Amino acid sequence: MDPDSIKSTLSNLAFGNVMAAAARDYQKELLAQEKAQSSASANEEVDLDELMDDPELEKLHADRIAALKKEAEKRDAMKWQGHEEYREISWVKSLEVRKKGVSLDRLVGFQDLGGKHDFATWTLEVFLIKKGIISEKKNEDEDDIYDESRHKSVRSSVNHYSDSD
Repeated sequence: MDPDSIKSTLSNLAFGNVMAAAARDYQKELLAQEKAQSSASANEEVDLDELMDDPELEKLHADRIAALKKEAEKRDAMKWQGHEEYREISWVKSLEVRKKGVSLDRLVGFQDLGGKHDFATWTLEVFLIKKGIISEKKNEDEDDIYDESRHKSVRSSVNHYSDSD
């Protein structure tokens, strides 16, 4: 055994013990300081009248109220536009009107045909005549008024997901 290595090892152990003791003392000092600060701040009294007259606090308060009003107005505007509204979405049928391969118009939800899937055929005829897709046949003996009972109507199928509508 080398006496120098033993001496070095013992010196390192002693130094480690000294450092551990210093760390414990430092930790105790920090805890004592925290306790002193918390007890000092708990004993402080705040003059509420003085705070109420503070111009900085009043400005902060006014700014916050203005921001809340602005957010409320924005929320109201969004609600007016339909946000935060729950709507059940159903499949909307559409019909594209084409002539010689060129799209002329589109019927979405059949709003121009009464807004329902059960519309009279003459309603579709009138729409297609207005768009110039078909020409109107007029007989000399026929009245200008369509008789709904003589014309067929377009009916939707029972199966809502069917393509036979």
